Amino acid sequence: MRVTSLELHQKLGQTIDKARLEPVTVTRHDRDHVVILSAEAYASLRQAARKARLTGSLTTKERKLAAATVPARSDQKRYLKQLAAAVGAKNA
Repeated sequence: MRVTSLELHQKLGQTIDKARLEPVTVTRHDRDHVVILSAEAYASLRQAARKARLTGSLTTKERKLAAATVPARSDQKRYLKQLAAAVGAKNA
């Protein structure tokens, strides 16, 4: 279903009721402007997007970040000591 922004303004309640049954495209200057969806349809779209991301549509960079692990406590301390020494050497 399509309505103009003027029609939306004049019949907001009716348009919202219709959007619960099917998406309503709101046009402005004869161009698609926004789409009004039911909460259920929106939740379904969000779930599908999440599922798509979890099933492999991640970029290589995102996959690397997801696979990153936190170093062991001893390694963290060693890295911090090395960093402090490097900073100290630059400031000396």
